[in-house]
Amino acid sequence: MAALAAALLPSPAAAGDGVQALLRRTADYVAKLGRYTAQFEITAGEYSSAGSYTVDGDAYYIVVDGAEVYSDGKTRYEVDNGRREVNVDGVDVSSRNILDNPTRCFDFVGTDYDAEVSSEEGDEATLRLRSRDESVEGEIYLTVETSTGRPRHIAYVLYDDRIDVAVTHLAPASEAVKRYDRKAYSDYETIDFR
Repeated sequence: MAALAAALLPSPAAAGDGVQALLRRTADYVAKLGRYTAQFEITAGEYSSAGSYTVDGDAYYIVVDGAEVYSDGKTRYEVDNGRREVNVDGVDVSSRNILDNPTRCFDFVGTDYDAEVSSEEGDEATLRLRSRDESVEGEIYLTVETSTGRPRHIAYVLYDDRIDVAVTHLAPASEAVKRYDRKAYSDYETIDFR
């Protein structure tokens, strides 16, 4: 009986191949969109807000809670319209955080992350991702449609802190990514961290 059960259950390697196939399907789903736009809802403790971003290759433009972020893939311009301030910094191309670098937030194929299925419900699976790099703390939970690979939700968990991002809309973009225009913020204080 035990031999029959063992023959019917997938081996850990086969289960891992399934997770990798799902990660590939998700990366491919997003890549096939080309230049795309996403709308999202973010929740962190008592805080909640909605925002959007547009991605084209390594360039992106994010709008959330009165702030704007422009990036050409090398330099990041974070505009705080309330404080009338622009923070300039380099782009962390290894970041998988949707608010830091949305160009890579759904692509975990061939990265230094271990993945496993955390839960499944209907046509959705939540994958638990942990970096193999011990200096990277916390976990990422990525929920995707198993049939298409479309990302639905991503959560970043570090100790007792959790940031949840629900992806409410994801589609090819009809307009180009907005580029940072220094003249538009000429009366803002600029702080360069590069």
